[in-house]
Amino acid sequence: MYNPMKTASFFIALFVIATTVVAQDAKVFKTKFSGAGKSLVMNIDAKQLDMEGYNGDEVIIEAKDVPSVPKDAEGLRPLSTTGVDNTNIGLSVNANGNTLTITTVMKGKTMYKIRVPKELGITVKKRHSCSCNEDGMSISGMEGPLEINTNYEAIKLTDVSGPIVANSQQGKIKVIFNDKMPDKPSSIVTYGNDVDVTVPDKAKVLFSISSANGNMFTDLDLKSYSATEKTEGSVNERRAVEEVIAQRDADRTVTVNGYSSSSGWGQSRTFTGSGATASAPSSVYVWDGKEWNANNIISTNGLSYAWLDSDKSFPKYVLNEPQTKIMLRTTQGNVYLRKKK
Repeated sequence: MYNPMKTASFFIALFVIATTVVAQDAKVFKTKFSGAGKSLVMNIDAKQLDMEGYNGDEVIIEAKDVPSVPKDAEGLRPLSTTGVDNTNIGLSVNANGNTLTITTVMKGKTMYKIRVPKELGITVKKRHSCSCNEDGMSISGMEGPLEINTNYEAIKLTDVSGPIVANSQQGKIKVIFNDKMPDKPSSIVTYGNDVDVTVPDKAKVLFSISSANGNMFTDLDLKSYSATEKTEGSVNERRAVEEVIAQRDADRTVTVNGYSSSSGWGQSRTFTGSGATASAPSSVYVWDGKEWNANNIISTNGLSYAWLDSDKSFPKYVLNEPQTKIMLRTTQGNVYLRKKK
């Protein structure tokens, strides 16, 4: 005989069991790491990666859907070319001075949620995953510098105030700055999708914006900007050329205004009286993450995008005053530059 009370009790019990299973599926790893000037380097391939800044002194990693080890591997730890799993959640976590490196060891469809002391810098190295989550990867509430590099995955940065170097081959990049704007330049570049950036209307920003095959839109009160040409052959330029030559002689790859010395890009330039030549499209030089002047955008993950005041190839616009420099680039998508509501 049908008993509605028993049926309801059965489904309630089933729900409780299912909820318990989901709760048990989440695993947590913690490690002490905090302080201004320190950085977190992420080399993670996963189904999902979400990071959140907070006031604390620990990096807290919550993992869901961690793959089980096969029966023959019971009592053993996963390892790969990148290290040994010392977290029990498929990751290798190692501190070296001011850098904490987190690397995937166990292949699978794990979803990671990481809470990070908000003053840390974050580098997310190129991820080969195409996220099944339509929101892509996200970082929120961070004050330190951010460097993100993906292939297909969308990048969402919310409530951030540090300088940004963000690059994606096919993913959309969305950035919402908080009221405290970065004091160093930012570069936000995607090739096959849109760039969507939001800033406070009282921010003081110099934008360099370009969409090769798309359009650009804004609701900000922008004004066109023209830079004063730099003087050729200055002492600083000659010093930079000398450094480039020294670096070349040391047989190391040099990045000149975002172009690798091995790529064949650029053209030879000679400074009068110095007798020195270097392959470069202009006068600003960066490599190995070292910043040669305050106008450069620096990357330590193979991404180097230099801001050039003298470059007239892309239109520049100023919001209020030209202080914070932000470069926005896309090839196939649109650029959306919004006022923070």
